[in-house]
Amino acid sequence: MNKIFNLNRFGRLFYKHTTEHYKGYLMSIIVLLGILVLGGSFLIYMVEIPIDEEFQVVLFMSMLLLVGTIFTSTVFADLGDKKKAIAWLTLPATHFEKYMVAWIYTVLVFLLMYTISFYGVLLVAIHLKHFPGHYPRLFNVFQKPVAEIYLVYAFLHGISFWGAICFKRLHFIKTAFIFFISFGMLVFINKILLGALLGRVVEAAPPFGSPRLYDNGIFTDINISKQQQNGFMVGLLVVLAVIFWVAAFYRLKEKQV
Repeated sequence: MNKIFNLNRFGRLFYKHTTEHYKGYLMSIIVLLGILVLGGSFLIYMVEIPIDEEFQVVLFMSMLLLVGTIFTSTVFADLGDKKKAIAWLTLPATHFEKYMVAWIYTVLVFLLMYTISFYGVLLVAIHLKHFPGHYPRLFNVFQKPVAEIYLVYAFLHGISFWGAICFKRLHFIKTAFIFFISFGMLVFINKILLGALLGRVVEAAPPFGSPRLYDNGIFTDINISKQQQNGFMVGLLVVLAVIFWVAAFYRLKEKQV
């Protein structure tokens, strides 16, 4: 076990990474706060209706998935530079320990800092403009659908993490390109297979989603119960996230000096 993970060695590695990159991380937080403040100010100025909890959740999700995947795509940027890659790969620590440092920063630390930053800016923004009869309320990050958003982030994080290791440059662009091409191919193949299986015209067939059939001018959606669908999606997102995290780790182990 000591050859894979040692707590003291991991602690020294985590400390080294933090002292070397804290300025960049602080700058990233400042940029994030700037984007949130400017975006929030623009919304307050343009929107003439209260920013309700549903709208807050949409903003929270959109920014989380975009900013989080971009940040994750840069975490292994040193591997794209030969000199930095040699220094990183020859550090006296295991690949698993190096992997966990990057994972902790892009999952636990990022989610914590993003949530605090978003809540802080939102708390100020919703009180800047008053609407008669409306009392500003903040959405609850521990309730649905916000809790499920973190699962979506875990899934996209796994893909971004894998892409950050596989590609030397333009990590986010290349990963996003492969993701959307793969998703489009899955939709196309899924539609053909379902059409052949059911013997009907399939209008829409998102992977793991509810297909829509067309027969004699009538559209029919095939759905499962809401509870079953939620449970299925939660399990699916967890499984896919773990698969990509494992794939990213084994891809990292293949890196050589």
